[in-house]
Amino acid sequence: MRAVIFESPNQPMRLVERSDPQPGPGEAVLRVQACGICGSDLHATRPGGIARSGGILGHEVAGTIDSLGPEPHGDWHVGDRVFVISWMSCGSCGWCLTDQNHRCDTIEYFGALGEGSPDGAYAELLLVRTQDLLKIPDEVETEVAALIEPLATGLMLIREANLSIGDRVVVLGGGPIGLCSVLWARFFGARRVLMTEMVPSRLALGQQMGATDVLNVSEVDDVPTAVSDILGQPPDVVIECIGRPGVLSGAIDMVRHAGTVIAGGVCMEPDTLSHLDAYFKEPTVRFPQTYTKQENAFVLEMIASGRIDPRPILSHTVTLDELPEAFEALRSPTDQCKVVVTP
Repeated sequence: MRAVIFESPNQPMRLVERSDPQPGPGEAVLRVQACGICGSDLHATRPGGIARSGGILGHEVAGTIDSLGPEPHGDWHVGDRVFVISWMSCGSCGWCLTDQNHRCDTIEYFGALGEGSPDGAYAELLLVRTQDLLKIPDEVETEVAALIEPLATGLMLIREANLSIGDRVVVLGGGPIGLCSVLWARFFGARRVLMTEMVPSRLALGQQMGATDVLNVSEVDDVPTAVSDILGQPPDVVIECIGRPGVLSGAIDMVRHAGTVIAGGVCMEPDTLSHLDAYFKEPTVRFPQTYTKQENAFVLEMIASGRIDPRPILSHTVTLDELPEAFEALRSPTDQCKVVVTP
């Protein structure tokens, strides 16, 4: 099969030939039809990042079942269109047997993010476990199904925020996770949702996805004050979707007294914050790790029923040949948002 591999930071990824994966018991091989480029992949491939040298990245994937191993979990058939939750669970521990695969005793996350992590979906074929598949409804296009992972992540962040009807919410960062957080914050009853960003096209997308207000942070000197001026008071909830040093501290500075801060951006570098400032602010700060299988299924149902429309964030599709250049271009985005690879 053809695949794109990461070798080292500051070096573009490379298209290579790899052996086709073979499914074992409870496994399937998926023919990849769409795989989103995730911000965590960009973070992981920077100097000091966790991407595995020689590995195949990519974990936001939808496609069709190409082959099945013996004893699959579920009624699956070759040719089924499926979305793959971005982990590999065992299917037999207590957690998996109670449909809580995200807590599996031996869970692995595919996408070559860390030593030993299984290969991902920047390839023609992907080895998956059948208990981690969800069938794509006929109403959902395969490329749109590749957006389920960032949508489920945004849903998880809003769930962790314990949002109340009428809350004022700030989303820091207008990448795909930030935009999905905007969508769900409005969906679940936030009165005001302000998204901060500096890329003009993403500010416009924020409004399209439901933001009541947007702020171009490149145009203001004091972001917390500007946010309070727009909302009329400090926000009840701040969702941090940038993942760079200093942003979490800024979120704590911005939120109201005893408000909630959700660390949605994965900062791959050591970070610092002022304990004294946090002490006087008394915020609740949460670091959610992963979504649930049920949240992924809910997202699929909401798209299929027309309750949400994530298509505005799908800005570009590229082939495997085009992937290395497109991946590097996302480090300094212009009009790109969610770029999906269609092998």
